[in-house]
Amino acid sequence: MSRNGGLELEAARTADRAGMPAGLRATLYVVGGLLWLTGCLWLVLHLAFPQATAFGPLPNPWEALVLRIHGWAAACGLFLFGWVTAAHVSDRWRGIRSRLSGVALALSVGVIAVTGYALYYTTGRLHDGAALVHEGLGVAAIALVLAHGVQRSARRR
Repeated sequence: MSRNGGLELEAARTADRAGMPAGLRATLYVVGGLLWLTGCLWLVLHLAFPQATAFGPLPNPWEALVLRIHGWAAACGLFLFGWVTAAHVSDRWRGIRSRLSGVALALSVGVIAVTGYALYYTTGRLHDGAALVHEGLGVAAIALVLAHGVQRSARRR
């Protein structure tokens, strides 16, 4: 045990109670919400509303715009993910309360980011596999965010 173990433990408790700054949390919610909504909208447009032509179905005309917005939001999201990983995660790692949901959320964001790049830069079977993982985990990500947030809300009561 270190000489100042009590001080380190108290610092961890204080950091855990402090929470994430409100501005950063709001920005994460806006960017994350935009990512989730544009991703789900693209998926609905792509699967349910293709454009019918004499030569067969084509992508919905709105898909390109929705993907552009999704891509810009993803760039902002990756920046925020780095910021949160450097600040929020490292400051609260010693606290155990939300570690499991936080790790699950961080790993999911990492996999979504990697599969997003794979969708842009690969073809064939690798592209198809990345698409399945990206779409499935992307749609499910809202549950991970809510689980992490519910734990936060329960702690404050």
